[in-house]
Amino acid sequence: MTIREVFLSVIAFTFACAPGVGRAAVELPHYTVNRADDKMRVDGRLDELAWRNAATFENFTFPWWKNGKQEQTIARMLWDDQFMYIAYECSDAWISAVQTVQDSRVYQDDCVELFTAPNPKRPLNYFNFEMNVNGAILDQHHPDGPGKVNGANWNTQGLLIATTVDGTLNDDTDVDRGWILEVAIPFINFTPVTGQQCPHDGDIWHLNLNRLGGTTNAQHSQWSPGTTAKPAFHAPDTFGRVTFSSLTTSEQALMLAAVDYQPVPGFLKLPDDITLGACSAVAVNSKGKLYVFHRGPQPILCFDAAGEFLRSWGDDMIGTAHGLRVDPNDNVWVTDIKHHLVFKFSETGKLLMALGTSDRPGTGREQFNKPTDVAFGLDGEIFVSDGYGNSRVAKFDRHGKFLSKWGTAGDQPGEFDLPHSIVVDARHRVLVGDRENNRIQVFDQDGRHLATWNGFAPYGIAIDSSQHVFIADGRANQILRLNHRGQVVKTRGLAAGQFALPHMLAVDGNGNLYVAEVGGRRVQKFRPLK
Repeated sequence: MTIREVFLSVIAFTFACAPGVGRAAVELPHYTVNRADDKMRVDGRLDELAWRNAATFENFTFPWWKNGKQEQTIARMLWDDQFMYIAYECSDAWISAVQTVQDSRVYQDDCVELFTAPNPKRPLNYFNFEMNVNGAILDQHHPDGPGKVNGANWNTQGLLIATTVDGTLNDDTDVDRGWILEVAIPFINFTPVTGQQCPHDGDIWHLNLNRLGGTTNAQHSQWSPGTTAKPAFHAPDTFGRVTFSSLTTSEQALMLAAVDYQPVPGFLKLPDDITLGACSAVAVNSKGKLYVFHRGPQPILCFDAAGEFLRSWGDDMIGTAHGLRVDPNDNVWVTDIKHHLVFKFSETGKLLMALGTSDRPGTGREQFNKPTDVAFGLDGEIFVSDGYGNSRVAKFDRHGKFLSKWGTAGDQPGEFDLPHSIVVDARHRVLVGDRENNRIQVFDQDGRHLATWNGFAPYGIAIDSSQHVFIADGRANQILRLNHRGQVVKTRGLAAGQFALPHMLAVDGNGNLYVAEVGGRRVQKFRPLK
């Protein structure tokens, strides 16, 4: 049976709990486990491309909740020939854990659990793994169902586990953000039950993921719904179903991509006296006007929505064109890497503001060193990626007053190797294209590092109205489309409309995609097909 046939059969068939005292019929959830794209590092960071592309389990349910704050858990799962990988991201305002010894009462701490019956022909033969914030584990094998443990000394062989904490452990005087637990369980531990060294494509396991414990605001939640009056995690008849797929996470993401694009050739109507140089940026305002920034005479070009030329400006000010953005009030912002300046113009080209000190690069509050791009915060804050010379982000208020800066040279979280592009999404996160580190770094608006998305060279970043993130990867000459978690859901660039060093890009209100090419000396337009 193929993975597609298995998936359709799971959708068509409603799994019901076996009848029992205090239990009601319940539809059990399903999850498809994709193979990892690359070698995994179990470090509690979840920054591999495979984790970003992995689907998340549905929200955990709270069947036994009484009071307090329900803190959600985001879980993902992967596999390769050796390991089953599980990642838990736990929102938690008060993180606590004291157990450090194996097979201790880790379930009293902030803890996550995995229960699985790996052979569907033996649904009562299950394993449980309970793991706390300290990385301590309680593991058991129940060959004959709940309460019947296979020896008190059964221990998992070769298990890898790592945690990271965003907060202060065992300190309720402050409010924490949460914690991550990443675990890799070797399939060899399940071989006596499955008869296989590892799963095959289409294999179905019974499985549940759980969350519990903690001193303050203790949690009881799980992926598969509970059916008992009191918490009962050892309930193999309520485990959900997971199907192992031989598709990698990237292959699966491409199959699920919902939108494709068609090139629109010749959409720009250039006057005879203008020849495009290297096109570094493009942007669209709320009225559909298109702005092109290029390295040649009349560097800022404006066109109407039909591609008809309207006006140009910038010959007497711009040294070398780089980034161009349109703010929510339709003002046009550009960065000049020759004169180390950021300019703000009206939509018709009137100069409204200039940031930086002309021809004087530096690290001061009123200086840039080849600034690359600009973005805008919720209250009109201005974020500048100060990129070729300074490895930092500078933040200003709406009037251009310096507020703060963050970042130094390097490859660690919060460090940059050419911050080349910058945007602010609907969640008010600042996404910085850390080009030479081949990643996007995600920050809050005060510069606190939130996440890292690896796997591409982000020359340009744009976000559409659905919060899809488009990446111009100038090194690979392709465009990527990501979701809000940094997972790749679409690539293009090998068919019609192939790119020559795509630099920056934009999406208009109708979903049309515009790509400015330095190598191709052009701007391409792509129309969504659906």
